[in-house]
Amino acid sequence: MNLNLPSHDGHRRRLLGGGAAAALSMGLPLMGCASGGETADTAETDALRSLPVRIDTDTDPGKGVFFGLFREAALTDVVVDGQADYRMKPAAAMWFTRFGAPFPESAVRYLAQQGMAAQITWEPWGDRDQAIPLADIVAGKWDAYLAEYGAAAAKLDLPFMLRWGHEFNGDWYPWSTAKNGMTTPLFVQAYRRVVERLRAAGATKVQWVWCFNNESTPQAAWNAPKLAWPGEDVVDWVGIDGYNFGSSQSWSKWTSFRDVFERALATAAEIAPNKPVILSEMASSESGGDKAAWIARMFADFPTMPSVRAFTWFDIIKETSWAITSSESAWAATVRGLRSDHVRGNGAALLSIAGTR
Repeated sequence: MNLNLPSHDGHRRRLLGGGAAAALSMGLPLMGCASGGETADTAETDALRSLPVRIDTDTDPGKGVFFGLFREAALTDVVVDGQADYRMKPAAAMWFTRFGAPFPESAVRYLAQQGMAAQITWEPWGDRDQAIPLADIVAGKWDAYLAEYGAAAAKLDLPFMLRWGHEFNGDWYPWSTAKNGMTTPLFVQAYRRVVERLRAAGATKVQWVWCFNNESTPQAAWNAPKLAWPGEDVVDWVGIDGYNFGSSQSWSKWTSFRDVFERALATAAEIAPNKPVILSEMASSESGGDKAAWIARMFADFPTMPSVRAFTWFDIIKETSWAITSSESAWAATVRGLRSDHVRGNGAALLSIAGTR
């Protein structure tokens, strides 16, 4: 069973140019390894390390926000190390795969056996990192592949979350509005065709995540996420990606958790008020502020955001210090936050949300 599922090299490539480093955080907490952030009290740190792993056995989908994790590591390591590191079993694990790759049957099955939800990000890249024209998808040139993928998903007969064509309101991906004539019809038509072809093949348990970036780039009327809305019948979750880059980039500044997502959540409520929201990618840098305080505030804010039912932390060091383990204080704040009754870790309950709305 091959569960070594690396992220696609093209992911977030807009920030990887110019020789930017992309170190990976793959093991146990890297205490004190990053600049910035205060050191947690030693006695408290020892106490947090010795906490029993929290296992959420509550199958009620009606309450709380569900914790998901993305790491660039073998999926088995994400599951085992993730709960060991943060003293809680996550509800979900996310990874990236290219359009054209076979259906990851073993990965989805493995996570289901672990009581976790699979969150697949399906990017329209070819096998040589070439862009796949949306017009080709709309014209049916990928229908045979979609039928095969859908048939494999139908045969497995397990629910999972599938995010196709994310961050379309940025200007960094070839499937974006900016790269497709500054109009949305092709994206909408391609999205709908992907969903419809999988459903026609019997893949009715897929939970579709339509995902926009928290800020549009460029910020123009033609790039508003609502113009790319494909319809309630083909969306189960509204996804939002957002990051606090801090001062790590020449153009960025420290931004609170609420300020990263508040406007985007208002947009989601305007577009699809009855759909649950997942923060499909999110994290904070260490640069320019107090990451531990940012994380603590995030957990305090979650109960005031009832539409947000899930979040997936981008747990690596890449463009900046996204990893939860980038400092001891950030790690401690996360472990404390994950003990909240409002934070959930039951994959079956997570996958029941869309079906209960």
